[in-house]
Amino acid sequence: MKRSSGRGRSSRLGVLLSATALVVLPGVAGCSYVSPNTTATTYAAADGTNGEIIDPNTDSGVQLRNFLVVGKEKGGPGTLIGAVLNEGTEPVTVTLTVLDSEGKSLGDAGTVTARPAELTQVGGQGPGTVSVESVTPGTVVQLEARTPAGKAVMSLPVLAAEGHYADVAP
Repeated sequence: MKRSSGRGRSSRLGVLLSATALVVLPGVAGCSYVSPNTTATTYAAADGTNGEIIDPNTDSGVQLRNFLVVGKEKGGPGTLIGAVLNEGTEPVTVTLTVLDSEGKSLGDAGTVTARPAELTQVGGQGPGTVSVESVTPGTVVQLEARTPAGKAVMSLPVLAAEGHYADVAP
């Protein structure tokens, strides 16, 4: 009886494992090839909604950033907050109106004059404050923003007046 040293079997096993690795590893590594690069996806990294109104004559416009409504209770008053950035070279007046889902105004419109290359805050007790008559936290309302160049309509969340929004609601 001839005795085997076992080297033939272990070397065949090593070759088989190496061949399997060569087939499997490129398939596993290829997952990143077909998956989208999520860090390159643009999104609003805030609680509110973003929008813009572009003037077709100048290709500049007004950027609307992080707009939302804060309210304390169901059916109670609310406050619009956000920021306006004027990318143009002249001041722009922005009229802001909060609407319900049927397009009916939920309060008086507010106006903000955005100076060139400046971020203008909307909300709180300063100029441009837009009070909303009746909102319910957890719902969605519409914001119509108008400039002489056009308008934008955005869906805004209504957030509860708690945490860092506790002092915002009327």
